[in-house]
Amino acid sequence: MLKRYTVILIAISFLCGVYASVAAKGEKTGDKALGRHNTDSGATERSSNGHVVEIEINGTINPATTDYIKDGIELAVQQSADALLILMDTPGGLLSSTKDIVKLLLNSPVPIIVYVSPSGATATSAGVFITLSAHVAAMADGTSIGAAHPVSIGGGRERDKQDKEQDKNTGKKEDDKTSKTHRSQEEIMGEKIENFASSFIESIAEKRKRNTKWAIEAVRNSASITSKEALEKNVIDIISRNRTELFESIDGWEVELPDTKHKLVIKGAVVKRLDMNIRQKMINILSTPNIAFLLLSLGSLGLTMEIFKPGMIFPGVVGAICFLTGAVSLQILPFNYAGLALLVFAIALFVSELYVTSYGLLAVAGLVSFIIGGLLLFDTPESNLRVSLDVILSVGVPLGLFFLLIAYFVFRAQQLAPAMGQETLIGKHGKAMTDIVGEGKVFVFGEYWNATSEDAISKGSKIEVLGVEDGMIMTVKKL
Repeated sequence: MLKRYTVILIAISFLCGVYASVAAKGEKTGDKALGRHNTDSGATERSSNGHVVEIEINGTINPATTDYIKDGIELAVQQSADALLILMDTPGGLLSSTKDIVKLLLNSPVPIIVYVSPSGATATSAGVFITLSAHVAAMADGTSIGAAHPVSIGGGRERDKQDKEQDKNTGKKEDDKTSKTHRSQEEIMGEKIENFASSFIESIAEKRKRNTKWAIEAVRNSASITSKEALEKNVIDIISRNRTELFESIDGWEVELPDTKHKLVIKGAVVKRLDMNIRQKMINILSTPNIAFLLLSLGSLGLTMEIFKPGMIFPGVVGAICFLTGAVSLQILPFNYAGLALLVFAIALFVSELYVTSYGLLAVAGLVSFIIGGLLLFDTPESNLRVSLDVILSVGVPLGLFFLLIAYFVFRAQQLAPAMGQETLIGKHGKAMTDIVGEGKVFVFGEYWNATSEDAISKGSKIEVLGVEDGMIMTVKKL
């Protein structure tokens, strides 16, 4: 029965987690437009075969994304394409991958066009850096860009604001040296990353002659604006309803490549799509925090069940595969050791519930630890990626209920009367086969027993068993 319950639990948890993970992504639709003036063309024109290579980033920024963009640039160079078009809709991602992508775009030998599309799409966090790095930054109407502040669990930036507000209200100003001693190592690291990100995005905006002031605001204060505001503030170059209109609007624009200036000739260009290869798709999936969390949690559960009940095979095999695949995700994504420790502690509490009679307290504590651990698992300053609360609850709640159910059955089993051994005879009724004056014989539950009684019992009388002494002699009383 435990085997059946385990299989059902793993299946339900996995399906719920996958559904919540997909739902957390959301769906985006829509379209609209504006434009901007053409630049002067005093540049050398490159011969064109009239086509553009197109790639699409629809998800987080991770090592697979970096490799994908690199492949796109290389293909565009090999085919002498007029430009590389990057369709983008991203919630952000890893800072390390963002740096690599920006380096690729700033040093690209072919023009790069980043188009935040369709309507409803966003260029958030890492997407801001990538958009500003492009030779042509375009957005569809109804899109947004911004919120590029590195996030850390210490809340360094928020705490600084609170401290400043408190100093303003109290009229006190803490000495710099004293202040630094009160800050945690994590807050100091968060500040370093913020300062780096701020100078990094400022240099990108200067290179592409875009609004450096707003770029810094996007990092330091999580500024976010719509496509129309972005055009007005010189954050992007153009708003277009669709790809065809975009090509027509920027045809003839001059862009600066590493070695020369180049005039775009892409009106009516043929678009050649490049999709991710299998390896990139696999890494992209494993770089998703929700998927990584599902693999680690379900893998831990399967291995735990195999250890608790050896020979079940299915939970052990599936658990090992999930756990090892989840470990690959930890090699890709920066993770928080505190979150990982809380998840391990949660599993330990769940297992303890099977051996310790805590009436469900250990299972409840494990559930709380599991939820907090999931929230903190990928909470690091190096990225803005997080595990969705829906995914955590969809896995944690069935897991907690499963162990609470086991605790309930264990408690009920302890309340049941013994089903085997001499203890099962206590309370049974029988018949006196002889007169019992101190000692005699009785017939109970199909067997003859020597019996003793404090009161005299006549032959043939009904009796009740009070206990069994020395394994052979019953103590009885007359009914």
